[in-house]
Amino acid sequence: MKKTVIGLVLALLLVGAMTASAEDSIFAAYNKPGQLNLYGSVGFYGIWGLEGAIGAEMILGKFDVGPVPLEWGVMARGLIGFPFFLGGAWIDWGAAPLVSLHTGLNFGKSLEFDLYLGLGLGLYGSTGTYHTWNPINFGFASFDGVAWKLSDKLFLLGEYGYVGSTSIAGVGVKMNL
Repeated sequence: MKKTVIGLVLALLLVGAMTASAEDSIFAAYNKPGQLNLYGSVGFYGIWGLEGAIGAEMILGKFDVGPVPLEWGVMARGLIGFPFFLGGAWIDWGAAPLVSLHTGLNFGKSLEFDLYLGLGLGLYGSTGTYHTWNPINFGFASFDGVAWKLSDKLFLLGEYGYVGSTSIAGVGVKMNL
């Protein structure tokens, strides 16, 4: 019953957003076709380690769904993790090409956010003495986050990303070039 009520509320909010005029909309576009975005973040590897992620993205196109502007592109992301438990005798890594989708939210001049989602397939694995039995694997990948606009070119981001079983929950920066 709860899921039905939540689904109906979300559907009504979506219909309301779709019928609002462009001037009343809180949605915005912060990317343009041909734009290159660079990403970098650091975060926790589980609760016992450190993880880092980098990547680049090319925005290829733009379309609207009602008043909601959407930008899409291709992204390449990589991550590496260093555990601090069990002696830290290995390094986890992952790399993936992804298809990305963006939209923005504008709640006023200092509250502008770029929301993004990237999905794809990639390679991941572990090196070192702990995981020598299966060093390279193939699996699903996703990098999703919200980036707070500090200037036209610089965003502060919070993101979650994974390639197979290697993941990051971190903070970082996004630069629009």
